[in-house]
Amino acid sequence: MESNPVSAYHTLFASIKEPLLYTAPWWLDATCGHGGWGAIVRRDIQGLPVAALPYHHTRIRGLSALVTPPFTQWISLLGGGEPHVQLSLALMAELPKSSILDLSLRPDTFFRIPESAFPITLKYSFVIAPGVNNEDHRKGYNEGLRRNIRQAEKQYVVETSEDIAGFLSLCRQSYEQRKMKPPPWLDTVVPRVHSALSSHHCGTLTLATSNGKPIAGVLTAWDHSTTYYLAGGRTADEQGASAHALLLDHAIRVSHDRGTVFDFEGSMHPGIANFFQSFGAVPAAYWHIRKYQGVGKLWSLLGK
Repeated sequence: MESNPVSAYHTLFASIKEPLLYTAPWWLDATCGHGGWGAIVRRDIQGLPVAALPYHHTRIRGLSALVTPPFTQWISLLGGGEPHVQLSLALMAELPKSSILDLSLRPDTFFRIPESAFPITLKYSFVIAPGVNNEDHRKGYNEGLRRNIRQAEKQYVVETSEDIAGFLSLCRQSYEQRKMKPPPWLDTVVPRVHSALSSHHCGTLTLATSNGKPIAGVLTAWDHSTTYYLAGGRTADEQGASAHALLLDHAIRVSHDRGTVFDFEGSMHPGIANFFQSFGAVPAAYWHIRKYQGVGKLWSLLGK
């Protein structure tokens, strides 16, 4: 029996027939860094791991923090059977003490907020279900979007790429356009994730170019059920907007052909949410749990 929870997590993961992307130990290594994540493990009477919940342990402004890993929409229970949410919350009660707890949790089929010692709110992603009978994947798009994409098809070349530096430049331009600072982990985590996805054959970087110049890029990944839009970047002009829409259309078509749900990874920003909905995407709820303890309470009250 493994006494180390991370080793036990690896053992449990190896026994899962169709694990989700965000539960993979290599994903956690890529997003959190080696040694940057832990797990709470539930064992059977023989001491064998039967369920586990991963988390990223870090420090925020010098305070201990347990958070959702970077670049990850939610954490999810590994194994455990039903009901997932209740078992996940039970495992969360066993988390190490920290000043800041900020975790997003995949709800599976449970959408009623359960009674819990943790404050739970809802966040939303936006998803497109896989089509049937080879229907046109653009059927749910609004007319303006379809028209823009048809025009963009004449202007840009869509191609897979290994140009991670160029993609990061496009990402930074997108943040600048929104007058936001890029997350501090952008330049370290994105290359690690891209490398890990490539080595496990479950992700790709796609660029839209004009005369060989990158105009927009998207990074996607997939597991057996879902294709995830992980990140995107574009130039800060109308060219960038139309090229980005073309790349998302391409990613949705590939997801459709693969028979997976396409997950835009959500946004609570109204403008971005409206853009995703123009593709026919519908909201999908997941849990957000945030709790401050000790000095963390003071930190939260002072505006972080």
